Amino acid sequence: MQLVIDTNRLDGLELKEFLQASKKNKAILTDYVAMEGLSTDTLSDFIAKMSNLRNHPDQVLVLKSTQSICRLSGRAAGLKRRLIHEPQTAGFQQYARKLGAAAKGDARLLNELSLMKNDAKEQIERMLADAESIAPIFETLALDFNKDARKKINSGEFFTPAMIATLIPAVMEVADEIFRTHPAKPKVPCFKELPNTFIFRNSLCCYLVALRRAANGSTKMKNIRFDRIRNDMIDTQFATYATYFDGLMTGDDGAAWLHRRAREILSVAFD
Repeated sequence: MQLVIDTNRLDGLELKEFLQASKKNKAILTDYVAMEGLSTDTLSDFIAKMSNLRNHPDQVLVLKSTQSICRLSGRAAGLKRRLIHEPQTAGFQQYARKLGAAAKGDARLLNELSLMKNDAKEQIERMLADAESIAPIFETLALDFNKDARKKINSGEFFTPAMIATLIPAVMEVADEIFRTHPAKPKVPCFKELPNTFIFRNSLCCYLVALRRAANGSTKMKNIRFDRIRNDMIDTQFATYATYFDGLMTGDDGAAWLHRRAREILSVAFD
C-alpha cells in the first residue's frame, strides 16, 4: 500500500507497524509534512518525529512541491508517477543518515536544519495570511445547500445525486478561477483531464471544508480564528494528495472525513 502520511502520524505506532508489515508498504511525504514537521519547537523534536522514516528510508516516496504539481497535466496514464520527486526519493536514505548525524550533534547539519526550520516557519506564516484572505470566500460556498442537505454532509450517508450535481459545477468554477490566477501558470486542462488535476481535487476539498463548517453551523467565518482556517487548508492538501494513492494515515478526524468524502465524490461523479 501507498499511504500519504499526515504530520501527526510521523512518530506514531501506526506508521511504525505499517512500515514493518511489508517492504512494499510506502510512506508518501508531501511538502506540508516538511513545513509542519520543521515548525516544531526544537530541532530535536523534529529529528525524533522522523524516527520511523529514518529506520525505513527505502520505503519513503517524496512528492514534488505543490507548486510543481499544480502545473502537471491530468492525463490518466502515469498520473501517480508524475507526482513523485524521483531525485529526492532516491536521496532520502542519505537524508535519513544526515538526520542521524544531526541527532548526534553534527554542528553543520544542525545549522542546515535550522535554516530549513526558519523557512518552514515563514511558509506557515504565509499560509496564515492566505487564510485571512480566503475566509470571506468560505462564507459563500455553502449557500446552495439547504438545511436537510447540510445534515447529510456530516452523516455517513452518501451524497445524493442532487447534491453532487450542485457541487461539481461550483467546484469547476472555483478551479477555473484558480487555473487563471495561479502563480505557477498551469495549463487549463480539457474536461476529461480536469478531475485528475491537483487544482480541481484541491478545490473540491476546499469546498467540502466550507460545507462541513456550514453543516456545523459555522456559516459565518468572522468568528473563526485564521489559524484554524490555515489548518483546514493544510487538511485539504493532505486529503487531496491521498486521493491519488491508497489512502491517508492521519490522527485528525477532519482530514480523514475530508479524504473519504472527496474520494467518494470523485468516484461517483467521474468513474
